[in-house]
Amino acid sequence: MESSTLVAMLLADGRLPTGGHAYSAGLEPAMMGGLPASSVPEFLRARAVTSSRVEAGTAVAARHAVLTGADVRSVDAAWAARTPAPAVRDASIAQARGYLRLAVRLWPAASSLAQMRGASWSPSRSVVVGAIAAEAGLGADELVRVVIYDEAATAAGALLKLDPRDPAETTKWILDTCEYAEHQVASLSTITEPAGIPGAGTPQSEEWAQRHSRATHRLFRA
Repeated sequence: MESSTLVAMLLADGRLPTGGHAYSAGLEPAMMGGLPASSVPEFLRARAVTSSRVEAGTAVAARHAVLTGADVRSVDAAWAARTPAPAVRDASIAQARGYLRLAVRLWPAASSLAQMRGASWSPSRSVVVGAIAAEAGLGADELVRVVIYDEAATAAGALLKLDPRDPAETTKWILDTCEYAEHQVASLSTITEPAGIPGAGTPQSEEWAQRHSRATHRLFRA
């Protein structure tokens, strides 16, 4: 098995010790906002062609920036401009710290990762994942698929705690979501500039996230 495939499997594994278990990919905020559990499959597909496109495009642009020596901070700024809710940005930055801690241990010679960890600014999760992909030799198309899968799997995993059911059912939803979003892979994998990152906003999810950040009873951070 190629090393890049192993890296893709590692990044897509929910057991990766980055603190991802504390996040629901927007599902808990949505359910607290009134989304019924029966609508979760539609929720996953909707995210796959909106917010997940932003995340995947950001990761691909960050990967390209690291590989070419371009300014990765401009990629992060473009992501922030497309992610208006402070709660969503804060959650992404917190997750990024977990990814960086692990990545620096796995790839100690990777200067881009070490520089990000010691930087005066805080990168988003997608930027860090893109940098990991660059250092680990993960292709742009594989990276897009990993991001889309991870978003769907995180939400589906959270549902098992919020509204327990047969895990085989939610696994099918994840696979269906990835298949539904496959048509985006080719175009997203060609992004090389921050301006090319999609601006697929999700105003309702952003509003839910803001309300959720003020909740006193919740299982997940976001």
